[in-house]
Amino acid sequence: MSATATNDARGNSEKSRRPLAAWRRHHRQCLRGAFARLIRRPVGAWATILVLGVVLSLPALVMTLGHQVERLGAIWMSDAARMDIYLATDADETARQTLRDWLDRQATVAEQRVIPPEEGLEALTERLHIDGLEALESNPLPWVIELTLSDARPDTRLALAESLREQPAVAEFSSGDDWIQRLEQIRAFFDELGWWLLILLGMTVVFVVGNTLRLELHERRREIALIALIGGTERYMLRPLLYDGTLSGLLGGLVASGLVGLALSVTSGPIERFAASYGAAISPQLDPALVLLLMTAGALLGWLSAQVIGRFYIGRLSTP
Repeated sequence: MSATATNDARGNSEKSRRPLAAWRRHHRQCLRGAFARLIRRPVGAWATILVLGVVLSLPALVMTLGHQVERLGAIWMSDAARMDIYLATDADETARQTLRDWLDRQATVAEQRVIPPEEGLEALTERLHIDGLEALESNPLPWVIELTLSDARPDTRLALAESLREQPAVAEFSSGDDWIQRLEQIRAFFDELGWWLLILLGMTVVFVVGNTLRLELHERRREIALIALIGGTERYMLRPLLYDGTLSGLLGGLVASGLVGLALSVTSGPIERFAASYGAAISPQLDPALVLLLMTAGALLGWLSAQVIGRFYIGRLSTP
């Protein structure tokens, strides 16, 4: 290959790289400009970001409540591996032993523990701090068999419950399935409500960011008209606006995460006491996935708002 051809190839390569270099340089300038505008106009810019944070924090709080209910349900599901059987008062020793032998043959029963009425009364006295129960003429408590299940799946528990109803020595049993189903329904309700609020309030975010960007466009109308005169494309004029909108939305999601974390820290005491009253231990924590969701949703909504407002107004402002 001759030296001339080599120089031509090098020149073509440099020309092909120049537009890409200019494109990258303009992106860097837009990013720096977006941060610079946050510093130059802190009150207006951060007021918009704070509003976005408050708006986005509402669905995030609802989703967080659903997550806490899910954690409470998970704790109770671990307790779901237990089942208490209350025997009939007329069940004698033979009937009790027959029932225990039947339970030993069940594959889902890993362990059983018999609680006599005297032990139950003693535990009840200690738990409720009631004096004088030991002086009762007759013990009203029945024999109880406490089961530990090897399989706590709902369908397995339902099959065992159906079999227990056919045992003559069994008067009643507690499984906790109703509470678990209710918690699952509550969690599903909070999840659906949170997503609907995120969609509805997301539209509010688009309007709030869009109004701020519209004012910014009016301030830059001479600059936009000049760029249009020298042949600047709409995409070139729109790019700074996209960075402004995306950055505002991203910071709005970050502020929303901080507000949710603050709300959790303030309400952690009552939530922990409520869970403790049901025998569960819950320490409310901000889910990192929720933080990522808020920042991503904020950035996308800000970008969408810049697209809509920018394409609507730039054509009008660039016309002399």
